[in-house]
Amino acid sequence: MHLSDEFTIDLAPERTFELLLDLENVAGCVPGGQIEPPDADGVYPGRVVVKLGPMKFSYEGTLRIAERDDAARTAVIEGAGKASGGAERATVRSVMEVSPEGSGSRVRMSTELDIRGRAAQMGAGIIGGVSRRMVKQAAECLALRLLAADQQSSAAEPSGADADSSPQ
Repeated sequence: MHLSDEFTIDLAPERTFELLLDLENVAGCVPGGQIEPPDADGVYPGRVVVKLGPMKFSYEGTLRIAERDDAARTAVIEGAGKASGGAERATVRSVMEVSPEGSGSRVRMSTELDIRGRAAQMGAGIIGGVSRRMVKQAAECLALRLLAADQQSSAAEPSGADADSSPQ
């Protein structure tokens, strides 16, 4: 199933791209999602709980930045998971692109989602509706989190007047 969304944000494209690749910060924007710190290979263990109609599925799996092009400000993020005790499996591949838009950035996300097992039997209409809602909520949350992260980062940086200038 293909999903896409985009949003604009009043941050420079380079800064937006940098913040979006902080998966630990942005993972909380996925409704029902949690992520752990990455292992030595940059693979993040995590989980997501999804409610499809009357059924609830809890997937445990991994997430990783599979490809990254800083100059083009594009990245591919891949994830895979399975539900405990069943044949439920899901894979996701999201392509993210950050481009200039006015004084800020436009973020485009194109996602391929593959769900197997009982969840897939719910039908494309239900899965598509829930997935689109999740992507929309995630995009709205990301815009807010990126601005907040940028403001925190800016506040933490010492200005020239605040820098420690004591003699050594």
